[in-house]
Amino acid sequence: MSYLKCTTALAVLFALSAAPAFAQNMPNMDMPAQTADHDHGADHTQDQKPPATSPQTMDHDMSGMDMSDMDHINMDAPKSGWQVMSHAVLNFVADNQEGPRGGSKNFVEGMAMIMASRELDNRNTLDLNLMLSPDAFMGKGGYPLLLQTGETADGVHHLVDAQHPHDLFMGATAKLTHRFDSDTKAFVLIGWPGEFGFGPTAFMHRASGENFPTAPITHHWLDSGHITMGVVTAGLAKGPLQLEVTQFTGREPDQYRFNLDTPKLDSTAIRLTWQVSDRLTAQASWAHQVSPEQLAPDEDLQRRSVSFDYNHAFRAGTLYSTLAWGRKEIEHSAEKPSDGYLFENTFKFNDKWMALGRHERVYNDELVHDGAYWVAKTEIGAIRTFDLGHDMTLGLGLVRQFNTVPDALKPVYGDHPNGTVGFLQLKIHPMYGSMTGQMSGMNM
Repeated sequence: MSYLKCTTALAVLFALSAAPAFAQNMPNMDMPAQTADHDHGADHTQDQKPPATSPQTMDHDMSGMDMSDMDHINMDAPKSGWQVMSHAVLNFVADNQEGPRGGSKNFVEGMAMIMASRELDNRNTLDLNLMLSPDAFMGKGGYPLLLQTGETADGVHHLVDAQHPHDLFMGATAKLTHRFDSDTKAFVLIGWPGEFGFGPTAFMHRASGENFPTAPITHHWLDSGHITMGVVTAGLAKGPLQLEVTQFTGREPDQYRFNLDTPKLDSTAIRLTWQVSDRLTAQASWAHQVSPEQLAPDEDLQRRSVSFDYNHAFRAGTLYSTLAWGRKEIEHSAEKPSDGYLFENTFKFNDKWMALGRHERVYNDELVHDGAYWVAKTEIGAIRTFDLGHDMTLGLGLVRQFNTVPDALKPVYGDHPNGTVGFLQLKIHPMYGSMTGQMSGMNM
């Protein structure tokens, strides 16, 4: 295992260190403001118009991006070559959770990804995506996060008041897209791991949530399927509508964060996405998930979700907002369904300052053994960003968390179970280039 850890650590470091050099050698490109604004992690000035995240440009795969729809970017590569994009985010976090169930930990979390796209002919495009995360190195216990629950981190105990680490391999997908005309396309995506078609875009990719240093407590109600060990999705997009049907592995990733679990494709999800306007996107989804929890293998879930993503440019800056609801219901059980609500916002004043705000409310039966309770978390924070050059920025951020529990849980959590999270956020922004020599002759 030590050899594997060293090898994978070097892989992550290589992805992070190679990106600036890759940018220096790539062709000179003039990117329109809307494209730059759409990229995850990009800083948005107050004069830029927020992106239209339509199904035609966003397929909700593991990266939230679809390079096959980037024809408007001035690429110097011929059609027979590869177009490549890389991006990385690392958060160096100091986490302090207060009260009897709190704890403190310093850790590193984030992701590094590389995406390659190739036009096979005038109508077909192949996209390859690889995403890695340093989370796996933080240990089985993850990091302290009051009111958070989820999959087991050690294979023995339920994880309570902590966020599990994500797997080293967050995503490895291949997608083939066929364009019938300028308004209609179909695609097939295979991932191991990948994201199954349920809920809003995962929190580390959506514009409203990508800059928060910790996961939302609604993660397992809304977007926990972003690392699924086996995914096959078929999709059809026409105009403002996109329909996806996914067969996926229902079991959540196990406690071994450096390997790939065996795919089963025993579960089904359906998602409909509607680009209502340039500012508003809506989705509704349903899933039948077989045996998601390792410690409760006989329990299957019915899941539902509705969400709205909104963005708008004001004189003072740009607002990115997500409003979402998710429900988990154990099949053939008399237990009450469990709901989770999220209202998440990022307001970017300029390329130096942004404000963060998130409120969540969940009905959770995993916090204690004697019942289910409504709990809530409110987060308020800010980030000051510094330009390091070479398409890199460093953000200095602070988030204050306010947790609300009912009187029945105050003997367990205390009267004011709050938290403070300080962090440094290193970003290597999305960069584009071409690989036309050795790779352009490959037959895929």
